[in-house]
Amino acid sequence: SSMFGPPAEPPPAAPPPPQTAPTIEAAQPYRVLARKYRPQTFSELIGQEPMVRTLANAIERDRLAHAFLMTGVRGVGKTSTARLIAKALNCVGPTIDPCGVCEPCVAIAEGRHIDVIEMDAASHTGVDDVREIIEAVRYAAVSARYKIYIIDEVHMLSRNAFNALLKTLEEPPA
Repeated sequence: SSMFGPPAEPPPAAPPPPQTAPTIEAAQPYRVLARKYRPQTFSELIGQEPMVRTLANAIERDRLAHAFLMTGVRGVGKTSTARLIAKALNCVGPTIDPCGVCEPCVAIAEGRHIDVIEMDAASHTGVDDVREIIEAVRYAAVSARYKIYIIDEVHMLSRNAFNALLKTLEEPPA
């Protein structure tokens, strides 16, 4: 016995935490918000109803232009629209409402479709870069209905590169 009385009983032990399997999230690569929330269907595209209706009419009547030119300030959906057009034309259809699950739709959404070529003209400004496109345009699509070139930031091309591209746009190969 001590001068302060009998020793105190130890506090009751806390119950052990429930045993659960540790959750490990799959490592997701970082994606810029604009890409993460990029519209995947025309119905998700905000503010472009007239263009969507025009494109729907062209698809329904099978009267498609050989080139589309998108203009506007940053963030209005030019590249997103171009990708949606690629999906719409190469989906098992073609249709204004691409399914998003067939192989062409998935490959285009992931940026790995062999017949949908995206070029950043801001970093590929020369005639040689455009010449690669001009030479490849002669060949038909490999696995899709249409071969589509998306040239982003086309205003950054050099004068000579733009003139070379313009010639191909004016007189596309048969």
